[in-house]
Amino acid sequence: MQPLQLDLINYFIPFTKYPYEGSQVACPVCASEQHDPVATLDRRLKRLTTCVCSHCGLLFTNPMPTDDELAQYYSRYYRLDYQGARDTPKQGHLSKRIGEAEARAQHIGPQLIKGARTLDFGCGTGEFVANMLDAGHDAHGFEPGQAYGRYAQGKLGDRIRIQRWQEIDYPFTFDLITCFHVLEHLKDPVVALQRMVSWLSPGGLIYVEVPNMGSTLPCKGFGGLHFAHVIGFNYHNLVYAAHRAGLEPSHVHSDTGIVFRRGRLSEPNDEAKRGHDVAMSLFGNGNATRNYFKYQFSKIWGRPEPVAI
Repeated sequence: MQPLQLDLINYFIPFTKYPYEGSQVACPVCASEQHDPVATLDRRLKRLTTCVCSHCGLLFTNPMPTDDELAQYYSRYYRLDYQGARDTPKQGHLSKRIGEAEARAQHIGPQLIKGARTLDFGCGTGEFVANMLDAGHDAHGFEPGQAYGRYAQGKLGDRIRIQRWQEIDYPFTFDLITCFHVLEHLKDPVVALQRMVSWLSPGGLIYVEVPNMGSTLPCKGFGGLHFAHVIGFNYHNLVYAAHRAGLEPSHVHSDTGIVFRRGRLSEPNDEAKRGHDVAMSLFGNGNATRNYFKYQFSKIWGRPEPVAI
């Protein structure tokens, strides 16, 4: 077994700590210092402490991995860990991403003028960029991962850049910026959203999708938590995070698939409170553990029932 694969085992052995030190942080969305632990295990039954913010209900890993620890994980382990891929993406992964890109393009396409300039923030293997190009748009993307970024560049050339979002910049603005299942991986999501706003043309749109940690069917409890997702959003605290970056919802495609535009919420603290209420109903007061076992038993005995919130 090669050394990389041996190192990867540390991410799978149950009831052991993930191989990182991290540091204690305030809420990555609202900066509140008040939070409570709601889970000490994740879906692999590994030791991982997840807290809920007492103000906005954001779920977040705490201690939070440092920038260097996250960079090492994503550069060395992430694709192998979650997609079983090392140097090139697997065909099954590509086929799934092509279908997702087509569905997303059908949803956002009617809101764009012909020839709109678009940017995919964390574009992976580039399927959405390719779809936008096929629709006649001036499409671009960037991807921090070398293997997937090189694959996308091989198809789309210099429209794809291989850089981290903190380091990249553009000499022009965009009519649409998309960010599909990326924010949950970032320890500073509001700063990332602010960066997107700085690249946005007047009247431009930002389309964000993240996993829905406010879902009640199914609600997996701590089975929905894992190391790669350092942040867990529900509808309300995603909207609140966007508000802090100067955005308001323009169109809600799903609970955590939302198109935003520049603007401010009139009552942002209402969204924060609702986000906290939803998170506590699903994860607080021991619910992370109860809902985990309910979900596991439902897989044996029948279809899971919605969790009341």
